[in-house]
Amino acid sequence: MKMEDKIVKIREHFYSTNLSKTDFHKQFFEMYGYQNADSLRKFMIKKNITSKDRSAQEINKIIPPIVANYNLETLDNFGIEESIGKEYLSAKLPPHLKKIGILSDIHFPYHDLQALTCAIKHLKEQEIDCLYLNGDIQDFYSISRHEKEKDMRDFKREVDMNRDFLQRLRDIFRTIPIYYKLGNHENRFARSLQLQAEEFAQIHDLQFDVFFRLDKLGITMIEDWQGMEMGNLLVLHGHELYGGGGVNPSQNLFNKTICNTLIGHVHRTSATQKKTGFKEFINTYSTGCLTLLSPKYMPFSMHNHGFAIVEIENGKSKVKNIQIKEGKIL
Repeated sequence: MKMEDKIVKIREHFYSTNLSKTDFHKQFFEMYGYQNADSLRKFMIKKNITSKDRSAQEINKIIPPIVANYNLETLDNFGIEESIGKEYLSAKLPPHLKKIGILSDIHFPYHDLQALTCAIKHLKEQEIDCLYLNGDIQDFYSISRHEKEKDMRDFKREVDMNRDFLQRLRDIFRTIPIYYKLGNHENRFARSLQLQAEEFAQIHDLQFDVFFRLDKLGITMIEDWQGMEMGNLLVLHGHELYGGGGVNPSQNLFNKTICNTLIGHVHRTSATQKKTGFKEFINTYSTGCLTLLSPKYMPFSMHNHGFAIVEIENGKSKVKNIQIKEGKIL
C-alpha cells in the first residue's frame, strides 16, 4: 500500500468511528502493520490525524434531505400548508350613493356643540344621501389608559349620552344610510373588556354594534382596521397609518398612501395635491374635528373644527373640505 493511500485509509477509518484515540491505536495497530499501539499513535500525530479534525468533520457533515414521495406535477401548491394570515381589505361604498357627508372626531360627550350642530345643519341643507362617521365619534375617557380626573370618571353617563347622540343622528337623517367607522378611541371599549373583563369580551350583547344599538338604528359598522373606498377616494380614520399628523398632515398622508385619501384623526384641516408623470392629480386631505379645541391635555393645540362632503360622479370623487369657525362655515 502506498503511503498516500495508507494515510487516507487510516484517516477515513478513524473518522468513521466513535473510538477514542487510545482505543483506536490499541485495536488497529496490527491491521496497519505497526508493532504496537504507540507506533500507530506517533504516525497519526505526524500525519495530523486528530480527534479535533474528526469533530469538525462531524459538524460539517452534510445530512442528506428527506424527500417525500409525491408527484409535483399533480400539486398546485407543492403540498405547502395554507397561510393562517389574512388580507385586510377596504370596504367599498355602494355605487348608487353619490353625496356623502363625513363627520370625524366628535369625541362625544366632549363635543363642541356649536360646531357639531353647524356641521349637521349644513349636511341637511346639502341633502346628502349618506352619512359617514369617520372614527372617534365617542371618546371613552372613563376607560382610557390615560390618567383620569376623578370627577370626570362616569362611564355610565358617557354610555347614556353616546347612545342618545346616535339616536339623535338617526332621527335627523331618517332615510339615508349611516356608516360608523371605528377609530382608535372606539378601540378603548374592546380593549377595556379584554384587559379588565376578558370573560365578558365575547358576549354578544357586549359587542360594540350591539351595545350601542347600531343594529337597531340601521347603522352599518366599519371595523377599525378597514378603510372605505368612495369612488377613487380612500377614506380612513387615520390611526391605521402609523406616524400620521406632522406639520402638514395631508402631505404626510400623501407619502404614506400615494393615492386619493381622506383622514380625520389629526383634528386639522389640510390638503395636498400632486401631479404624476401621467399628468394625473392625486389629492390627500385631513379634516377638522368637532370636539373642544383646547382640552386640558392640549390647551394650545393647532386643532380646528371642520368636516367634509364627498361627491362622486363617474367613479371620480370630489372633496369639499369644510372649516368651521365660531359656529359658522368659512
